[in-house]
Amino acid sequence: MNVSAQAKKRLLTGDRPTGPLHLGHLVGTLHNRVMMQDQHDCWLIVADLHSLTTRSRREQIGELPELVHEVVLDLLSVGIDPEKSTIYLQSGVPAVYDLAILLQMLIPVNRLSGIPTIRDMARNAGLKDDEVPLGLLGYPVLQAADILMARAEVVPVGGDNEAHVAIAVELAEHFNTLYGPVFPIPEAMVSSTPTLPGVDTVDGGSQHKMSKSAGNSIRLKDSADEVARKVRSLAGPAAGATPEDLDSSPLFAFVDAFMTDKAAASALKYDYLRGKTNADSVHQAITADLEILLRPIRERRAELMADPGRIEEIVVDGTIRAREVAYQTLNQVRDAMGLESLWSGLVAATQRRAEARKRPY
Repeated sequence: MNVSAQAKKRLLTGDRPTGPLHLGHLVGTLHNRVMMQDQHDCWLIVADLHSLTTRSRREQIGELPELVHEVVLDLLSVGIDPEKSTIYLQSGVPAVYDLAILLQMLIPVNRLSGIPTIRDMARNAGLKDDEVPLGLLGYPVLQAADILMARAEVVPVGGDNEAHVAIAVELAEHFNTLYGPVFPIPEAMVSSTPTLPGVDTVDGGSQHKMSKSAGNSIRLKDSADEVARKVRSLAGPAAGATPEDLDSSPLFAFVDAFMTDKAAASALKYDYLRGKTNADSVHQAITADLEILLRPIRERRAELMADPGRIEEIVVDGTIRAREVAYQTLNQVRDAMGLESLWSGLVAATQRRAEARKRPY
């Protein structure tokens, strides 16, 4: 039985349109989003403002229409239903810019500079320490503005973004203490597979989490042959490996994440430790289960691509709804802080003066 609209908690999460979504997204948050959309009021951001933190050149911004289209296509392909989930373009909601500026006043710089994911994003973008823009340092504050603007209560994230939700919690609590109870306190929901290692299609790719910008991902839209090729890039632990070696192995992280028959996965690990099977057999087992997982996603993607303009329509409809809610929240924030009364007082004084000038001497 569906939960009534009034009883549903609002869920918010999103993706930067810097490239197609990949397996890390699938196990990190996408499965949760699909599973929860019947029981929650789901809001999904296409976070193009966040992409500007590392991709701000004019030619990179010119790529956004295609990248936004690809991200939304991926979302719908994995089973996100636009009748149940609001998909919207972040930059199409100007109220979030205003809210982000106000929230920036409530958090010290040193709280942000110690967040590891900021350094990781800068490294993946090829930025030196003295090239990191203020917008990248403030990335978690803008993310908090997204969450609080929508009045979200549940925020599904990968493990590396849990620290960002903590910033939103701190800001909501601090704001409510200073100005009154405006924001619900959001709660992070971390996947059972919070991070997935990359593949070795680039040097050291499996030593870092799977990332669009790092070039070490298996994309949801990759062909079966491409998926198999990328899985084969993962080397297994050397002969004489211990169970601890398997636990820290990127190859066996894929076994844990994608082999649906857990008894077969355990037997595969046991045989590998005893030298009765090799990395090639592990690659084949992973690839077989990945194909079962990805084939219907590719098929839905092909169906959606056959309906031109549908993706854009979904984004526009969702963004219009998001704008309405965002301005309601911003008005509450301005009222609570006293900014709205400041402005309305100036306007009222000006109106009184104008009316007085019309009176005869």
